[in-house]
Amino acid sequence: MKGSTKQPRVFISYSWSSPQHEQWVLDLAERLSGDGVVVVLDKWDLKEGQDKHVFMEQMVNDADIKKVLVVCDGVYQTKADNRKGGVGTETQLISKEVYESTGQGKFIPIIREYDESGKPCIPQYMASRIYIDLSSDEKFEENYQKLIRNLYNKPLLKKPSLGTPPAYISEEEQIVLRTSHKVAEIKNAILNDRSSANGLISDYLDTFIASLEDFRLSGGSAPDFDDKVVEVLEKMLPLRDDFIDFIFTIFKYQGRVEVEKLQNFFEKLIPFSNRPENVQSYTRIDFDNYRFFSYELTLYLLAVLIKLKKYDELTYFINNQYFYRSSNTSELAYNGIEIFNHYLPSLDEIRNKRLELRRVSVTADLIKSRATRKDIDFNDLIQADLVAFYITELRGGHFGWFPRTSVYNSRWGSGVEIFDRLVSRQHFEKIKSLFGIKTIDELKKLIAQYIERSQEEIKQGHRRSWSWDYEIQPLEKVIERDKIGTVQ
Repeated sequence: MKGSTKQPRVFISYSWSSPQHEQWVLDLAERLSGDGVVVVLDKWDLKEGQDKHVFMEQMVNDADIKKVLVVCDGVYQTKADNRKGGVGTETQLISKEVYESTGQGKFIPIIREYDESGKPCIPQYMASRIYIDLSSDEKFEENYQKLIRNLYNKPLLKKPSLGTPPAYISEEEQIVLRTSHKVAEIKNAILNDRSSANGLISDYLDTFIASLEDFRLSGGSAPDFDDKVVEVLEKMLPLRDDFIDFIFTIFKYQGRVEVEKLQNFFEKLIPFSNRPENVQSYTRIDFDNYRFFSYELTLYLLAVLIKLKKYDELTYFINNQYFYRSSNTSELAYNGIEIFNHYLPSLDEIRNKRLELRRVSVTADLIKSRATRKDIDFNDLIQADLVAFYITELRGGHFGWFPRTSVYNSRWGSGVEIFDRLVSRQHFEKIKSLFGIKTIDELKKLIAQYIERSQEEIKQGHRRSWSWDYEIQPLEKVIERDKIGTVQ
């Protein structure tokens, strides 16, 4: 073997059942030797004049012999069980070691034959031990590799190194997810084409909403309330990750996702950002953890849809209207996707000032620090944030989606890939529904109207919505009209 791998030393115990069997054992010994295993075999190492019983005893008890391979066929089994002949002598030595020694891994049964009932021919004293089956040519190659790995102590599957407990496990008050194992059940139902999948999805979404009550806060007037917001958001991380797994599962594996169910789910998130009917005394920031969480879930939903190229579904969620009951009047109201994008004074004002952080957006900082998944990284979230921003900008209106995470984009940004690709006519056809148009000329006209509207706002002394505390690249720079669809 190459490197510093130590060559194992083994002894082969077997029965002289037939010339063919003896040749098979010899072939095995030669192959092991060829693979760097030091083999002790009676045919090679027992010389004339030596006592074979003493030789066997020495081999079984020799500390340098790391493994004893017990080749089991029908004859060996019979002689071992009846304690007959040389095999019987070895059996007495080996069985004593097996029953009394703590190093039982030294003895490896090698199955060479099965009896008429299909059971492996193995001595009674070894019947409960895990064996290696070399009984046929078909099984030999695969299981021979297992034998070699065992002898060199190089298993195919290695036990992973022990990590550290997740933060939520270390908390004194542990939160047990009500949604635990539900995503796995949904995936199993979808992959096996079971009719129960839709019911399981509905049950998951309802359970998720119910579980949010476990994280309700109060006491926003306390000077360190922002600490409580950050602490409870840490406890909500497993729930967030569970939702991301759920989104990936349904959009990757389900043929047609009932997006109306997800719309209804997000509508049920809205009341958590406001005062519940049964609460009379409160401060506005009492619900900031829910507002942050709703913003984060929305970002991840959009990011997953972009990553999976689910552009029709992306269009649905960005351009839809979300209905809810006003917390003040109980009247039915509705807003666009921006209803899930709130300014959070507990973080961006109170915490920023109290800890003298001097950050542009503590909310963006927290989104970034929590973006630890491998399937969706922080750049994916920035892209989703900007897509929602530019689409709502084109749509117009007094309030739009503010891309808080784009503070981490370099000056004038690194572009938005889904829009950069609009030079491709084929890509335009895939995402044109995002803009609510059908032709390239319609998109150019829409952008022209946006520019005209923006210039009028500047004349009237209004700040453009992309010029808050840092610059966000204007839409006409992100989507260059003259280049749309120029590549076939």
